[in-house]
Amino acid sequence: MQDAAELIRALTGLAWPAFAAWVVWKLLPEIRDIVKNRAFSLKVGNNELTVQQFTDQVVETTAELQRQVTAQTEPAGSAQRVLRRILWVDDAPSNNAYQAAQLQAMGVEVVQAESTDEGFKALRRAQRPFDAVISDMGRAEADGFNPDAGLALIRKIREADATTPVFVYGGSGAMARRDQVAAAGGNGVTQSPTELFALLGEVGRFPRTAT
Repeated sequence: MQDAAELIRALTGLAWPAFAAWVVWKLLPEIRDIVKNRAFSLKVGNNELTVQQFTDQVVETTAELQRQVTAQTEPAGSAQRVLRRILWVDDAPSNNAYQAAQLQAMGVEVVQAESTDEGFKALRRAQRPFDAVISDMGRAEADGFNPDAGLALIRKIREADATTPVFVYGGSGAMARRDQVAAAGGNGVTQSPTELFALLGEVGRFPRTAT
């Protein structure tokens, strides 16, 4: 733990903050474990920051990088649409906490659901429509683990809604089922956070980049 803290202190002094942010992002699971055991602060330049403050700044920095990359690659057709609300369905939302925080830093409201049923109910009860839906592929449901939960959600959404973009964000297993996702009516599948933001950028602009 002490070695991790020393590494973070060293990284914060690098001349390339984006690289430091990327490495710290990779260390976030270990940082979370440390926070569970004891609170501590980090020396950043001449300032002392809590772990929460430092993490918030890392999120803001990487969100800005995502904004810049997406703004350079988004198609012309998405210019008039703004991504304001996203539904994220995953039985382990903590696995996506960093990406959800990035979206929120970019001005997007993220509503999280932990099952297919909960996600579909959120869609039906929404007073304001969702601009996109993100789902994992396999997840624990009320009747046990369903390896096809992502596909089931897409099909259920498509029965009532033919237009809302639905993306699958998962591991290599999900990537291997790209054709099935497309056949079910999904709009894309990825295991890359950067590619996920690029896919969302094809739907519309993020609020903090909208003009």
